[in-house]
Amino acid sequence: MIIFIILPILSWSVVAANLNVANLNGLKAQFQTAIKSFSDIASLHYTLAGIKELGVQLPDSYCDNINKLVDKLNVESIYHATEASKTLVNCKLPVEDYRATLTAVLQSEDSKTAELYFAVRSSVILGITVDESKIEKRLNLLAKTDDSVVSQGYALLTGAQLSQTIAKSYADTINDLVQQADEIDGSILQYEGGIGATALIFNAFYEVAEKAGVPVKIDSKQLIKFATYFSSKRHVATLRSAYYLTKIFKHLSDNKNQVPVVVSRISPSAISPQNPSVLVSVTNILGQPVGEMSVVAESAKRKEDGVVVISKQKLISKASDFSVYELPFYDTKIPRGFYTIHLTLTARNEGKLIGLTDNMVYRDNTAQAKTYKLSYPNGQTDKLELDYHQKLTIKFQIKDKQSDEFVRVQQAFLRFTNKKSNKEIIYLAEPSDGANSQYKVEVDLITNANDFRHQSDTYELVLILGDSLLQTAYEWKLNNNVQLTFHEESLADKNHQKLYLPRPEIIHQFREDEKRPHNVVSLVFSALTALPLLVLLILWLKIGFNLSGLPLGLSPLGFHISHAAVFALMFFYWKCLNMFQTMRYLALVCIPLFLFGHRVLATLAARRAKKV
Repeated sequence: MIIFIILPILSWSVVAANLNVANLNGLKAQFQTAIKSFSDIASLHYTLAGIKELGVQLPDSYCDNINKLVDKLNVESIYHATEASKTLVNCKLPVEDYRATLTAVLQSEDSKTAELYFAVRSSVILGITVDESKIEKRLNLLAKTDDSVVSQGYALLTGAQLSQTIAKSYADTINDLVQQADEIDGSILQYEGGIGATALIFNAFYEVAEKAGVPVKIDSKQLIKFATYFSSKRHVATLRSAYYLTKIFKHLSDNKNQVPVVVSRISPSAISPQNPSVLVSVTNILGQPVGEMSVVAESAKRKEDGVVVISKQKLISKASDFSVYELPFYDTKIPRGFYTIHLTLTARNEGKLIGLTDNMVYRDNTAQAKTYKLSYPNGQTDKLELDYHQKLTIKFQIKDKQSDEFVRVQQAFLRFTNKKSNKEIIYLAEPSDGANSQYKVEVDLITNANDFRHQSDTYELVLILGDSLLQTAYEWKLNNNVQLTFHEESLADKNHQKLYLPRPEIIHQFREDEKRPHNVVSLVFSALTALPLLVLLILWLKIGFNLSGLPLGLSPLGFHISHAAVFALMFFYWKCLNMFQTMRYLALVCIPLFLFGHRVLATLAARRAKKV
């Protein structure tokens, strides 16, 4: 087995501001794949239009596919067909085949904003005249019933198809719609609905502004946040989103609009005396040069303590089109560490460039890379020192002695063992694709510091190989004296044995009874409750009972018994019954009470009638 231990002890990384150059190659590949196989008119439309936006003109033979796939009774299908035909040089669709459907949608009171846009746009492409005042009134009515951002986006797109005066009235609403965007992490703006909705609405801003003959009224900071969101989309799921992204990137790179400037690293990540500079590109979002710039490194601060090592240093132009600039940075006097470089750009020619300030470059400076080559079973005898700025990369291959071929094993691990505590940290070695089957393990002491609990100490480094075809596993001691140094204070080891100890008993405690008033208070209130009954009895005794009017018979007796039963039931509810039981018994008692009570009242009424 042959092993290489690579220490990138001098590593640099440059990260521009959040804005990135658009992934045009990815979009182009997506369209080229789609054009080989499409099953619906919408896919054909977005593919043809997207490829044309990227500068590729497809043959007119696709006109036959348009006529085959279009549904002449569906306004959205007609819209996709007309847009697709517009991308070809000579593809004219039969206007009369679509006139009835488009007219019906334009005149219908049930048409939604999207359907109205499809009909208006298709009519414009086919040369069918539309009643603009009626369309405007319909849009105003729809705005009252559907105020979603997507509906507002379609309204802007529809306004872009009408007269310049109407388009200008819609262009004036762009800022209001911008304010409805959701801000994420203070760096991007997007609309609810994701990339599809955001791209459609943002494209509508430019189309309606272009028709109105006015600039897009978006604050430069907000525009940068939108551009950051779009440039972060390296891959999109649908052809529709890919098409709108392509159009947006062209809008953001058009010099008649505000153009976001993208600052990105193009120099290698590893810096050495042979490669001592940071190279940055200054382009628009399509990767095209934006003209001569004055690029100044305002400061280079060390992340740990804020020490400034560079101030007001001008970068040197390295390309004739002023798209690449160089910052000499390698200096043995600059201490190792992480640095943030703030760049400020000033355009030589007046234009509409934005994003020229607050560009940042991050630099990681330590020492020069070292590489060690080992062969099994020999290990490294020298002490190996690594600090928190560095990475340890181990690459190795396994060769069969008999066949002299490189082989793979089922298990390959790299083990760090703390020589004091015997704590083990194990990393998996991943094989690469290909016949050579090279394995690689990378340990970054910044991102993996928690694995070591930030414990600066001496470790043993061992490579472990195992396979079902091997009689015994291999343990190759690569180095017995690896000194790791971490920046933060060490953390105590977790006691894993505690995981299997019994947990403390959980004793449930019921809530303590609330304090109740003294018994005298309860008795007084009980007496007050019974006081009306006592008053009634006293009055009866004083006035006298009038029993002469009491009718005799079964009904009066049943009525009084039922009435008494109700009072008895109230007593039992107070003493022992719950509400549901009481209601059930009360329903039974109320039946005879009602019947007997009705007979008693009828008898009394008959007596009074005889006396009269």
